Formats: sequence, C-alpha cells, structure tokens
Amino acid sequence: MLIEEKYFKQDKNYLLKSVQAFSKESLLNEWTQQVFISYNQQHNPMGLEDDFILSLKEQIHRGKGLLDENYDILAAVYRFHHSDNQLEFNWDGRSHMESYDEEWKAYYRKAIAILSGIKEIQRPIVKYSTQGDGLNSEFLQLSIRKAILSYFNVRLRSQTLYQLSA
Repeated sequence: MLIEEKYFKQDKNYLLKSVQAFSKESLLNEWTQQVFISYNQQHNPMGLEDDFILSLKEQIHRGKGLLDENYDILAAVYRFHHSDNQLEFNWDGRSHMESYDEEWKAYYRKAIAILSGIKEIQRPIVKYSTQGDGLNSEFLQLSIRKAILSYFNVRLRSQTLYQLSA
C-alpha cells in the first residue's frame, strides 16, 4: 500500500495508513485462513478431510495474490468510515499507533469473518488456490473487489471512494 494513495478527500491519516501497511502481510494470511474456515463451515460441516480439502488446506495461501489489492480497498473503506478518528485524545497512555493498530485489527477480523462467507469472495479464492495457473486472476480479483464494495455500500471510481445512497 502506498502511503500517498488517497481514496477520498479526507484520506490523510498517515499513521493509520502506516499501521495498515505494516500489518498487511500477517492479516492477509489471516484472511486466507478465514476463507478456509468459512468454506469448511459451509461446504464441509462434518469436517471430513478428503483429497480436495487436504489440497485446499495446503494451498489456500495462494489466494493471497487475489486479496493483496483488495486488502488496500478494505483498509480504505475502514478509513472512509472512520475518518473522524484523527484528532482523538488517548487517555489510556497508548500511542496513536497502538490504538489504531488495535482498532484496525479488531475491525478487520470482524469484516473478514463476514466477507469470507460471501460466495463471490470465497469461491474465487478457493478456485484460485486449487487451480491457480491458467485462471484469469485479474477477473477473480475484480469480482472480489466488487463484492467488498457492494457489501459496504460504496463505489470506487478513479481510485476515489463514494458512499452510495440507501
């Protein structure tokens, strides 16, 4: 994630952007694992480990490639919906970086628990993880992006986020 990237006019919280960029790799790993968990809950509730499930378990990390840019979109959506947190006072002794890190990760984990259960997000990751080569990864990435934006009721035009009216 580029620190200079602005997805909306007030996207100026560089501390939060830094926190999100710093934790990106580990949180992407969590997202792929959450997709695996959600897939198992929906399609393998008995927890049977057949060849497909074992293969998926081994290769689910390949889905990170589809989630890389979509992590940036999810991070921007968070900043978009929490753009009023830039001038808060921390009375508990924590630095702004620490509080942003804690709040972002809590939000992120809740969001991916929900997003990983959405078939338009789950299926491309499972498909890419198991079949990978030869698939149109850009198409799969865009379908995930579309599902994320739809879930949060926002639109992305020319790298700018807009809230859709209800």
